[in-house]
Amino acid sequence: MPELPQKQILRLKIKPLTIFNDSLQYILSKYMFFIFILFFNFAYLWLFENIDSGISNPLSILWFGGYYIFWCVFYRYYYSLRPYFFFKAITSSLKPSTQAVVILFLVMTIVAILPMLPLFLGYNNVYLDFYENYVRSIEELSDKSVEAASWKSVLWVYGLFSLAAPFLICRPYMAWIASLCRRNISFSEAGYRMRGNYWNLVLIIVILLIPEIMVIYAEKNKILMQYSVLGINSAIIIYANVVFAKIYDFFWMKE
Repeated sequence: MPELPQKQILRLKIKPLTIFNDSLQYILSKYMFFIFILFFNFAYLWLFENIDSGISNPLSILWFGGYYIFWCVFYRYYYSLRPYFFFKAITSSLKPSTQAVVILFLVMTIVAILPMLPLFLGYNNVYLDFYENYVRSIEELSDKSVEAASWKSVLWVYGLFSLAAPFLICRPYMAWIASLCRRNISFSEAGYRMRGNYWNLVLIIVILLIPEIMVIYAEKNKILMQYSVLGINSAIIIYANVVFAKIYDFFWMKE
């Protein structure tokens, strides 16, 4: 896959609406395949919902392993790379995905600890009120009780995620997709290729998160039942992965 000249790279400007339209058209062109994927994804998410204690259960590791392989196969199918289940490609993709998990863990730790720092520096009650609202927003989002989530809490948490996503999600995702295509791209290389597109990438993430935010709020207020939530989330996850594939196509297109 030939590299684009540096000057041409700097002029690459992604168009969110084009990306979303291309993703939808791709799904519609292979609708039978995506119906099958939708049912499979639904069943897999339902299986996780029925694992006792969720992520704290050691058996969840097997679930995550299977789900990881599923998406590896999905992307190799998308790029028509046979065999779709290619062990070397899957193992090589563990490097960027592991790096992404470590970076995300470190950032989330900083995000959790950093707001506490001003409390030790003697800031007044005004900041204490802000910090209490910050902690309450996180707790409300993770609480499944009916009264738990407010729009303010949901928008606050997902708003911060959207602003960080071009660095924490988009770059690692591009490097991961590249590794499945047997191509080595570092996070810094991915960031350089996508430079100048920060706000466009934020817009893409925001648009992808809007349905998820609505589903979370509807679930917590019992507007939607569990099976409806799983079905909608399954569709959102599939569509989001096609969008990321189209983003990769845009920046690392074949000539």
